[in-house]
Amino acid sequence: MAKEINIPNALSAMRILTIPVISLLILHSNARNYPILIAVFFFSILLDFFDGYLARKLAQETELGKILDPIADKLMVLFIILALMIKSDFPLWLGIAIILRDFLILLASLIMSKKGKKIRPSILIGKITFAALSVLVLAFIVDLSPSLSIPLVKRYIIVLSVGFLGWSWIEYYALYKKEKNAEQT
Repeated sequence: MAKEINIPNALSAMRILTIPVISLLILHSNARNYPILIAVFFFSILLDFFDGYLARKLAQETELGKILDPIADKLMVLFIILALMIKSDFPLWLGIAIILRDFLILLASLIMSKKGKKIRPSILIGKITFAALSVLVLAFIVDLSPSLSIPLVKRYIIVLSVGFLGWSWIEYYALYKKEKNAEQT
């Protein structure tokens, strides 16, 4: 267990702690707390970058980290998107699609781990999709600013995000089927 407690995992845990702060700042966004919202959001994104980077650089990749990092990603997406759907014009259909995808990925991971399969790190398209969703969330957060309005930028990023979201659905489903077929042979 001592090997599981390391800097990258601590950064992932810190990122999880930023989620309620960001969500509350979104729900109560105004001109006064808007700079704090932006700062905490970027701090959380930096934590996400550094937890993975340091895990690889310091050779501190752990089973806990393989669980903690994607859970932090999924919790962040879930709560921030819920807050944005409440506070802004974030599309309900897109929020449901994103949340459903993350739920199905977690469900498939749970099923595989119960069958004794090793937990795999996120696949490349999953990381790219998370990056696209982070940009999407950032666009909607920026649009919360009382002095900015970026509807065309948001539409473009929605289209881009939907493309990556669909691609990742296909890739994760193919990976799940491959794992399931491998266990049957």
